[in-house]
Amino acid sequence: MSNVLIGIIGVILFIGLALAGALILGDDFRSSSNDSKAASVIQQLSQVANAVTMSNLKTGGRVVSGNVDASSPLIPRFLKTSPINTVNRARGFAMAEATGGANGGIATIVVTILGNDGDVTAKAVCEAIQRQTGQIAGDASFDGTIRNAALSSLPTTAGCYYNSVNYTAFVKI
Repeated sequence: MSNVLIGIIGVILFIGLALAGALILGDDFRSSSNDSKAASVIQQLSQVANAVTMSNLKTGGRVVSGNVDASSPLIPRFLKTSPINTVNRARGFAMAEATGGANGGIATIVVTILGNDGDVTAKAVCEAIQRQTGQIAGDASFDGTIRNAALSSLPTTAGCYYNSVNYTAFVKI
C-alpha cells in the first residue's frame, strides 16, 4: 500500500515540475522560435543579395529589380532555387530599387514581407530581426518609427521596418 502512495506522490511531483518548467520557460521557447525565424529570413535575404553581387561581377551587367522566383535571372546560375519566406510562405522575396519600387531599375535592396498589421508573429519576428541586426538594443522593444521612405538611407545594411501596412525585412545589396 505504501508503494502505491509513494508512486502516486512521485507522479504528482513529476507533473508539477513539468508544469512549473513550462510556465517558467514557455516565453523563452516562444522567443527562440521567433529568433530562429528571424535568423533564417536574414540569411536568405543575404543569400539573394550575395547572388546579385556575384551576378553583377560575373556578367558585367546590373541585375534589375523584380521578384526572386523561377523566372529570375539569378536562378539557377547564382541561386539554386528561389528562397522561401519562413514566416509567411505566401510571400516571396523581391529585389527592389533604392526607392523601394520594382519598376525595372537597378536592384539595390532585397526585401520580403513578413506579414501585415494584425500579424502578431510577423511583428515579433520583425522585432527579433531589429535586435539581431543592431537596429535596436538587445533589451528594447519593437521600433515602429523605422520606415521605408528612403531604404538607401537606413542606418543598417540589414533589418526590418513597418510601413503602416506591412512588416518588411530587408538586406542592402
